[in-house]
Amino acid sequence: MLFALGACGGGGGSSSSGTPPPDPGATLGDPLPGLTADQSTRFQTGQHDFIEAETEAQGVGPLFNGTACAECHKAGTIGGAGTDLDRTRVTRIGGVRAGAYSDLESMGGPVMQSRSLREFDPSYPCVPETVPSGAEYVSHRMATPLFGLGLVEAIPDATILAGAVAKADGVQGVANMVRNPDTGRTELGRFGWKAQVSTLHWFAGDAYLNEMGVTSPSFPKELLPQGQPIPPGADTVADPEDNGRDVGRFTDFMRFLAPPVPSALSAQAVRGKQLFAQIACTACHTPSMQTGPNEIAALANRPVPLYSDLLLHRMGSLGDNIVQGQAAGDQFRTAPLWGLQHRHFFLHDGRATTLEQAISDHDGEATAARTRFFGLADNDRAALLEFLGSL
Repeated sequence: MLFALGACGGGGGSSSSGTPPPDPGATLGDPLPGLTADQSTRFQTGQHDFIEAETEAQGVGPLFNGTACAECHKAGTIGGAGTDLDRTRVTRIGGVRAGAYSDLESMGGPVMQSRSLREFDPSYPCVPETVPSGAEYVSHRMATPLFGLGLVEAIPDATILAGAVAKADGVQGVANMVRNPDTGRTELGRFGWKAQVSTLHWFAGDAYLNEMGVTSPSFPKELLPQGQPIPPGADTVADPEDNGRDVGRFTDFMRFLAPPVPSALSAQAVRGKQLFAQIACTACHTPSMQTGPNEIAALANRPVPLYSDLLLHRMGSLGDNIVQGQAAGDQFRTAPLWGLQHRHFFLHDGRATTLEQAISDHDGEATAARTRFFGLADNDRAALLEFLGSL
């Protein structure tokens, strides 16, 4: 089957180890169990910086979408998904120039910044960006949840690539191989709506720039308002505005953040879990993977019950025409379903407010699984939805 954020479904379900039973003592937003004292301190420091609102003196702006990471990541608790469509959903643009896809940087792309320092100083020369008339493609993107991402990062590439095989219903997951700006190497993407980011450090630095306007060693170039030069005197903090310390702390917070814990399954939810596999939702939403050896003991050889294969799938009419790395306009990464019970909106743009609506909007490789879902008896559909709501 399908869903939460641009996933997919099809035939031929497969998985590795099963989902471990819920830990009744775990709380959403806790650090991973088994951290050392130093790692626990790094988690707490990173969490503090993640929550802290930053100022112009710290490098925010001239354009931004938020002044703190936690503004957009807070559904359920700090680190969660976006909570509303106005303030925690961003806009990406793209187009075609000289016969090739373009991020439209000369117009302010690929990410629009909806706020500027003018909201604190009416005389400030830079105004928030608006979608330019020359943008052929416009896509809204919800902020994704961050729970358990250290475990996702610790899954070996080979484990993910093993899922890139043809399955029934025309399901064929493919990897997004991307160039890491930190290392210059081509690596397997696994984070972001289109698996366009390979590591949490890259994820943190990219968000710090595009969402808060703060430059760092990996992203040293300031955002240009609507693609035009920054007016003299409008940006007084030397680049890079963060020497790498903050990006490192955000990375620590995400890496050491525990995964969400599912609710205990009722008898009906157990039936729903069986149906989830029976109608081949697991062709894309792989129930669990496993981390490999890791220098961080809390991340080594652990089950990762994320319900995703972390691969790209063609989603037909659900596509947004935005190209990221090797991900085409109609491709999205299978969205992890763990933590689904804490979400307010579903699919990449938040268009769905119920799980059934999210399933209905699936297309492309998910068509056959979607059809099977709506062909279930009413009580079976209810059971499957109850299972999903337990994740």
